[in-house]
This record gives sequence, C-alpha cells and structure tokens, in this order.
Amino acid sequence: MLKKIICSMLNTCGANILGLLAPIVIPPLHITFIYYFWHDFSRDVDKQFCSCSCWDTVFKGSYESGIASYKHMYFNATSNTVKIWVTVVFGIIIFYETVKHLAWLGFKKHLRWKMMILFMSALFSHYYSWWVYINYWNDDFYSQWYHQFFFSVTELVSTILVVHLADQRNLVTRRKSFGIVSIALLHILASGWDQFVTNVVRGEGYAHQIVRDLGFMIPDILHVIIPLCSLDMKKTYLLPGTTLSDSDIRADLIFMLGTILVGLYLCSVL
Repeated sequence: MLKKIICSMLNTCGANILGLLAPIVIPPLHITFIYYFWHDFSRDVDKQFCSCSCWDTVFKGSYESGIASYKHMYFNATSNTVKIWVTVVFGIIIFYETVKHLAWLGFKKHLRWKMMILFMSALFSHYYSWWVYINYWNDDFYSQWYHQFFFSVTELVSTILVVHLADQRNLVTRRKSFGIVSIALLHILASGWDQFVTNVVRGEGYAHQIVRDLGFMIPDILHVIIPLCSLDMKKTYLLPGTTLSDSDIRADLIFMLGTILVGLYLCSVL
C-alpha cells in the first residue's frame, strides 16, 4: 500500500516537473538559436545613455515619465499588450498541461510512443505560431494573419488527435489516423507551393529560412508516415482497435481528399 502511494506521488511529481521544465527551457533555446543565425546583425547597447521615447511609462506611474532610460523590457498600456499577455499565459498553461499529461501517461505505461514522437516533432510549428502572433500584435503587422491562422488551426486539430491517441486506452481508428494524415498532406502541399520549393529545393532561402522550412516539412512527413505505417493492410484495411463502423475505406479516402482540396482552396484565398 505504501509503495503504491509513493509510486503515485513520484509519478505525479515527475509529470509536474517535466510539464514545468518544457515552457521554461524552450524560449531561451529559441533566443539562443536566433542569436546563432543573427548575431552579426546585433549591436552593443550603451545601457547608461540609451533611451526609449516610444514607451508610455504607464506601469511606472510617477516614478518615471517622458523619455525613459534603459530597461530590459518595455511594454505599453495598449489593447495589443493585453492580447500578447493572454496569448503568453494560455500558451504556457496549455503547453504545461499537455506535457504533464503525456509524462503522466509515460509513468503509468499508457503512452503510445509513436504518437509521442509526432507530438515532439510538432513542437516547433506550434511554438512558431505562438511566437508569430506575439510579433504580429507587437509590430502591428497583419498582412499574413489569416494565412497563418489557417495553418495554426489545422495544426491544433492534428495535435489534439495526436495527444488523444497518445493514450493507449484510446482506440486508434482509421478515421482518426486519416485525419492526421490529411492535415499533414495539406501542409506539405501548401508549404511546398508557398515557400519550401523556393527556399529549400532551389536553395534561394537564407540559412534560417531553410532551417525553418525543414522544421515544418519534416514533422509533416512524419505525420503522414507514422499513422500510415500503423495500418494493417492484411486485415481489411483496419487499424488495431477499429470497429466495423470504420470498414468503409472509400468514404474515408474521399473525406480525406475533400479535406485536402478544401484546405488548399482556403489557403490560396487567405
């Protein structure tokens, strides 16, 4: 009984720690990664004499007004600052809870490792989306808003399915698998059409653009290969855990093709 209680506490504490470490570690790694590519464009800052004239100084109150001296972080009291803050909070909480859930599944030996691989491969695209919305609001730049929003929503749908299937107690149906595959194929076709061919295949992109596009393309390819490799073609096209209601593969393929075509249309319009 005592051993069971201790194991349960260790599982819970371990899951909490891993969930906490994930959002703490990734942003510093991101800045370090950017510095590696862009340090030539950085400049030394004279902290004693530099100033900022575009800061409203609201949060400093009567302590400072007008042109402000050096700060490690400035923020203005605007509606966009609220949006940025809400995005940061929601992103950290959702990421923490998701990693904690997956870690708990691992400690309980309920984790489906193939889906864990897919989740880890998708971290870059989700972090990129999270960060780019912060930049949109911070820079008041919205020309790519709807295009990015389309990719963000489809990525979230795919990852929700992946996290759901990461629990071995949840049945892996063909329709769920095809849902992941259809979104991945949509992203592959859309990104290839959009920038991957130009930046990577033709080699016309900068180093950071090539790394970014590979960071999008490789996970999408994995999201196609891994779910399809789970298909057991010897058993009437059924995935392990499927039911007879999933037996009409033609309807599933038509739905998957329709999803891709509709998605490509929306992507071209946005």
